[in-house]
Amino acid sequence: MIKKIGAFLLVFGFAISHAQEVDASGNLKVNSQQYVKTKSTNNRLQGWYISGNNSLQFNQAAFSNWMAGGENSYALNANIDYEINLTKGKNIWDNRIILAYGLLKNKNDDYRKSNDIIDFTSSYGYEFFNGFYFAASTNFKTQFSEGYDYDNKDEVTGKYKKLSNLMAPAYWSFGIGVDYKPSDNLQLNFHPFTSRFTFVLDKDLQTKGNYGLKDDGESHYYEFGAFIGARYKIELMEGIFYDNRIGIYSNYLNNPLNFDIAYQGILDMKVNKLISAQATVNLYYNENQIKRTQLKETLGVGLSYKFNNTAKLKMKEENLLPFPTVEEAEQALQKAKDNVEEANKKVEEAKKIVEEAKTKVAVEEAVDTIEEVIELLESSETAE
Repeated sequence: MIKKIGAFLLVFGFAISHAQEVDASGNLKVNSQQYVKTKSTNNRLQGWYISGNNSLQFNQAAFSNWMAGGENSYALNANIDYEINLTKGKNIWDNRIILAYGLLKNKNDDYRKSNDIIDFTSSYGYEFFNGFYFAASTNFKTQFSEGYDYDNKDEVTGKYKKLSNLMAPAYWSFGIGVDYKPSDNLQLNFHPFTSRFTFVLDKDLQTKGNYGLKDDGESHYYEFGAFIGARYKIELMEGIFYDNRIGIYSNYLNNPLNFDIAYQGILDMKVNKLISAQATVNLYYNENQIKRTQLKETLGVGLSYKFNNTAKLKMKEENLLPFPTVEEAEQALQKAKDNVEEANKKVEEAKKIVEEAKTKVAVEEAVDTIEEVIELLESSETAE
């Protein structure tokens, strides 16, 4: 009995799900979004895609009569990360700019720089096979202001050793090769012909061996080699994203087996629309600087504002699937009607099953009642 009722409910649900496509008059119900579906080329929407992440993070430590000890401090870190990408047919042009600057203030020290990044990348690609592009790209990196080694102080002048400055160093590279971009979350780059210039425009830093300079007073250093890079973005769980970038460079002209390796990982944890926490890790190895792995970590909580124009891009005419023709609409209508007829037949069959089940139950109940009456009569005769 239960199985038959379950079968009826299943068939009835099937009928309802198909019958919703046609109204009471037999006319096709058209959802306003039924045909508003996007198409993509190269797994990307056509036109300009713009996205940005602006964040301002603040950290503080304050102590008053704290027996365990400690020093009052605070830090402020601002970050901008924008992507401006164009897709037109098989052509793509991707641009990304990252700007970051941070200050740290301890109670007994002056303001010190804790973060300083200028990083701009631009690449053009033409798709020759699914996800594969003939590509040319350029990258520029430097910092905004002077950087110092606060563990190295000149006892005579009282000044710390200068390590860097605006355009000292600055790295400018451009190369050609092949990119693989199957989606917005993954890309691989192989550019076997890549030139890279290292600029040192601060005279205080133009010394032999510094950032690869061959002689005192030189302002730049040239390399020609191969670049291999990758980027992978993943959503670890709802609201938590991790963005990985790695780049490996080999200089054909000098010790090609001594690779320059740069890795950046950004963990973005969204609290709500305006508040997020962000942790970053940077690893860098370059023998022209020091023959040791360089490490930088940051962690902060603060204000964050993100935006992108994906919704508007999906509604652009070139990204919409064409509306159905009259013939296609008629075919859809006929298909819907056929589905309804089939569903109605299933409903009638189910109703018959239920009626038969009800009849059977009624007969069984009548038989049980008669048997009970007979038993009562027999028992009364025995009692007499």
